[in-house]
Amino acid sequence: MISSHPLEYSLSKCDSCDTVIGGARVLCMDCHSNDTLDLCSEPECLDSVITSKGRPDLEAPHTPNHDMLKAHQILFDRDTARTKKNARDALKAVRSTVSDLEAKGGPMPECICCQNVVSLPCWCCVDCAGKIPQDSFKSVPCSSDVFV
Repeated sequence: MISSHPLEYSLSKCDSCDTVIGGARVLCMDCHSNDTLDLCSEPECLDSVITSKGRPDLEAPHTPNHDMLKAHQILFDRDTARTKKNARDALKAVRSTVSDLEAKGGPMPECICCQNVVSLPCWCCVDCAGKIPQDSFKSVPCSSDVFV
């Protein structure tokens, strides 16, 4: 799970609860279709399974274990591919960092909000992940807060 940027309003609809997303928009990076699979930040929507019954264009069902990108600002169609690539690069760096720390028995990253030790899955700032991974993690319980 990856997080990025300040909060703005979005006109996308959640593919789980079908409401207009008025805050952070979560995009699935694993679902392939003609359109992005969008979710709001509500826990029940993030934990939902979306099938071809609700989204006929999906090649396979969306499940909660998919890699996701949380956008706190409007993400224009022209920027989606680049943003997903940056998110995938950040996710790779995060997984590598956590794996290295686990192998070395080093201290695990702490949530920038609650200071609890973070484990995967977690949120990470796309803009920070390549520079200071230890200072860019956010635990899932803290993810409803604005990420600064």
